[in-house]
Formats: sequence, structure tokens, C-alpha cells
Amino acid sequence: MNPLRLDLQSLRLFLAVARTGSITQAAHQSHLALGAASARLKELEERLSIRLLERHARGARLTEAGRLVALRAHAIEHEMTQMSVEIEDLSKGGSGHVRLIANMSSIAAVLPNDLARFLKAHSGVRIDMAEYTSREVEQLLLEGRADLGILTTPRSSSELTLFPYYKDEVVAAVPTQAVWLKRKTVAIKELLGQDLILLQEGGAISDWLADLARQEKLRLRVRVRAKGFDALAQLVAAGLGITVLPKVVALRLAKLSPIQMLPIRGATTQRTVSIACPPGGPSLPAARELLEFLQQAHISK
Repeated sequence: MNPLRLDLQSLRLFLAVARTGSITQAAHQSHLALGAASARLKELEERLSIRLLERHARGARLTEAGRLVALRAHAIEHEMTQMSVEIEDLSKGGSGHVRLIANMSSIAAVLPNDLARFLKAHSGVRIDMAEYTSREVEQLLLEGRADLGILTTPRSSSELTLFPYYKDEVVAAVPTQAVWLKRKTVAIKELLGQDLILLQEGGAISDWLADLARQEKLRLRVRVRAKGFDALAQLVAAGLGITVLPKVVALRLAKLSPIQMLPIRGATTQRTVSIACPPGGPSLPAARELLEFLQQAHISK
């Protein structure tokens, strides 16, 4: 199959069928006659040499191959739409667009303020930012689906190009209950034996704790997984367990919820948060400018 023989209008028509379950409705939405739409879909199947749709009296449903094509076609449509937006920005005097993906720790800690300062100095740049786990950031960058990423502890075999961004420290966050009130620190073995409240799997802290548990031949007792540091703090305050947070985040949340933070003994709690980009560095000028700015943002701190 030659991908250059595929045309975007046919792919968009196919996606409309996937959404509606009807060739008739898809043809109407695509401003095509039913016969023309059917012919386009048949030609698409012929070019791919596989059946994409199972037609029946009430409409059409995707075959297994059709579901795969729909998934890829969504990505192609998104990229084409994004390209159109970026070209329009440039034609109107904009100076570029950056696709930035970042882990939750950086978004909760330093990234928003750094981006505000960058955009103040580069008013023509647009940034499309999304939050993912560090593991997801690494994978999406390797797939070429972002220009820059912020992550912690990539895999040792990673092909990404990394630059140091800032350093942080993780601490235990515990409820303000009698059992914890007089404590000054918590040992890592004790922490690993507690009921834990953690973010979704794939986050740097969750992976760090899982590695430590394997080293100690222990099994993590994860009682609750939640999305967002605020949710973790509220669950800890309710006495459901303890968690581990970046220190800068714990300091802020301790002012809002009845929790306290304790340094962790027996483990390296200092971390380097990195700026990552695909091998060879970012190709677009705006992304290179943002990379240089973020590299300098905390160099003296």
C-alpha cells in the first residue's frame, strides 16, 4: 500500500462513518452525494487492500482493520488541523507554535511561571501544553508527537536528548494525627509499609517508590490512586493513608489542608527534572527559543 495514494477527504469521510455509524449521515456531513461517498469508501478499501466497513441494513460498523485505520486517521486529521493553525498564525505575523507536554510535578511547581515570563518576552509564540506522566512524556516525544517535554527520570535506554531544568526534593505527606505529630522524619522502610495514596501509574514518584519496594523485597500497599496533588492531600487529610509529594507542592498544600510533611530517611530524595526533546533537538525556531529559555530559568538556583 502506498500511503501517498490516500487522500484526506476520503479519510475524513471514513471518520464521519466511524462517528455516526451511517454512510448516509457521513455523506450528508461531508457534503457529498450518497453514491459519491460510497464510491470513495470503496476506493479507500481497495487502496488499502482490506475491508474497513461491515455494511448492514441500519448503517455500517468498523471491522478490526477499520478501527485501526480510524485510530491512525484521527491522528492524521489532528496533525493536519494543527498544521493549518500554525500556518495561519505565521501568515498573521505570529512567530511560531510549540507543542509542549509536561509531567504533573513541573506543572504544579515552576513551569506555569516560567511560561508566563517566556510568553511576555515572545508575544507571537503560541504554546499548546498538555499534562502526561513522565513515562507518557517520554513515549510521545519518541513518537514525534511533541516538540518539548518536561519529565523526571527517563529510562536509561532512552534516545531522547535531555537538558537539566530544575532540581526538587520529594517528601512524605502525612495527616496531622497524634501518631505523626511528634515525628521529624520517616524512614523509607516504614513509609513503604504504610497504606499509600498515589497518582496514576507511570508517574515518576510512583515508579520511584515501586523501585525502592523491589529493592527492599516489599510490596507497595497502594490504597487509593487519584489524579491531582490536591486530591492526594485531601485523601491524606481524611486519614486514608500517606503520600509522597514534591516538596514545593507539599509546602503549598500544607497551608490548605491538615497535612504535614516529613523528610524521608534512607533514600535519595533529590531529583533532577529535565527538559526533553526528540533526538537531534527541536526543529522549529520557537521550540528552540523555549528550550534555551527554560535551560536558563533556574541555572543559578
